Amino acid sequence: MSTSSRRSLVGWLVGHTRRLVPVLGIAAVARIASQLAGVALLVIAARAVVSVARIGDASTGSPSHPQLLALGLTMAGVALAKAVLRYLEQYCGHWVAFGCLQRLRELFFSRLVPQAPAATTGRAGAELTERATRDIDRIEVFFAHTLPPAVSAVLVPVLALAWLAGTSGVLALTLAASVLVVLVVPVIGASLSWRAARRVAAGRGEVAAQLGDDLQGVREVLALNAGPARMASLEAADRRLGSLRGRSGALAGVRAGIIAAVQPAGLVAVVVVTPLCGAGWESMLTALAVGIGLWTPARGIDDFVQGLDDSLAAAERVREVIDATPLVVDPDSLVGGGQDPRIVLDRVSFGYPGGGRTALGDVCLTAEPGSWTRVVGVSGSGKSTLAGLLLRGWDVDSGSVRLGGVDVSAMSLDELRSRVAMVPQHPVLFSGSLADNLRLARPEADARLLERALAAVCLEDWAAGLPQGLDTPMTGRGSGVSGGQLQRIAIARGLVAGPEVLVLDEALSQLDAPTAERVRAGVARWRRGMTVLEITHRVDLIPDDSPVIVLDAGRMVEQGMAGRLRAGDGPLSRLVARG
Repeated sequence: MSTSSRRSLVGWLVGHTRRLVPVLGIAAVARIASQLAGVALLVIAARAVVSVARIGDASTGSPSHPQLLALGLTMAGVALAKAVLRYLEQYCGHWVAFGCLQRLRELFFSRLVPQAPAATTGRAGAELTERATRDIDRIEVFFAHTLPPAVSAVLVPVLALAWLAGTSGVLALTLAASVLVVLVVPVIGASLSWRAARRVAAGRGEVAAQLGDDLQGVREVLALNAGPARMASLEAADRRLGSLRGRSGALAGVRAGIIAAVQPAGLVAVVVVTPLCGAGWESMLTALAVGIGLWTPARGIDDFVQGLDDSLAAAERVREVIDATPLVVDPDSLVGGGQDPRIVLDRVSFGYPGGGRTALGDVCLTAEPGSWTRVVGVSGSGKSTLAGLLLRGWDVDSGSVRLGGVDVSAMSLDELRSRVAMVPQHPVLFSGSLADNLRLARPEADARLLERALAAVCLEDWAAGLPQGLDTPMTGRGSGVSGGQLQRIAIARGLVAGPEVLVLDEALSQLDAPTAERVRAGVARWRRGMTVLEITHRVDLIPDDSPVIVLDAGRMVEQGMAGRLRAGDGPLSRLVARG
């Protein structure tokens, strides 16, 4: 991960949320006024103490009852004003913060989508979820608790001490020394705090990634009795995170200890200096009131430094995703797709970035419009890679992939992915109703279309038996349905999208042979002329009159009708013999 300075991260955050930031000016002004009111409240109270002490003192003149009443009413008015200003500060700050978080979350997903599947393949889903949720939530500190405290931490002491200097310059300078130390201490340890915050953020991501993997793969963990090993690994990651947090907390504790010692020391210094400079006890009380009133404003920088470092460390992780360059983008000059859904791969070679080997090499194949073509081969032969290139998840290294005679790299991604739909082996259901999941790519689809799609995959009886029919809630990841039902819901979702080309990547692998054949028949009847490319390992169930493409080690080693190829002694017949 590249090192980003805090200054550049601040500029990046403000740049993406500029239209909301001016409202922070209102929050800053309200905070300054509120904290000055707090100082004034203590000063008025000190003056009231002085006035009460003078009662019965003939040499100075006793204050009248109306004067004391006026002091009390003034204090009440200042206190009410302080409360209103504090509310205004919090309201404006959090209005900006939550608006900016919404903007960042929208930006995160809008930038992540064009990067998929390249940006998500081989990456822990839980780690990305951590960035999209908790990391973005932590940025709230930057918007709601940074600018107003930073401005008030400087301006409030300056203004209050400038006023105090009119009463006693020496006492004002005495307090200024302690205030300066309180302001400088957090800045001195800023680099150490920043590094600690970045390590903690990375540690949180590590724990989230493993926890997400374990929850998603809990069946495999239990089946393989890997629970103790996975728990040990998680505990080790948690211990590392705890150690990092401990170091970060130690730095914060040192800062807090220094400040906690300096602020009372400033008050003691005022008491000591007062007789030395010839100031009266009334001036001393006023200075003490100002000093106590500045405790909270002066600590503003220290209060947000730790939160700010955590916030910027989270922002760095979010920025890595948002600013990442998609491997696949729309071309500068778009070409409309051809009329027929013919698929052609012409001498295609491709290797995954950083993979170190060729996933497909010099592959040539053709799938005619309206055909149902099977792609077979052993695991790792390049079948799923071929499907990913058709959807332009990646661009080929050489050769071309054409749909209807047009290179897919010359088409807009929206057009290509509206014409080609892929159903993966392990599909996902989203939280929402069954209808919501079926309408994922076509929100305007009516209930009748959804029912037809379910019938095509032999799920009409199952759907009719659901408590609320199409409106029945589905749980995330499809934990409430069987594997075969989940695959068929995903195929129905693909049919609802209305594609010209449907890619089934082991999408029938969890169905028994008779059900799989009924689903294939339903899909074949769905749309006349739709081209189907099915990736499958069940070579024994391929009809004799079906076109077959055999891949091995990233190369096409055989192509033709299944019956003819099975009768020979080639790659397909050997796959059949292996079972």
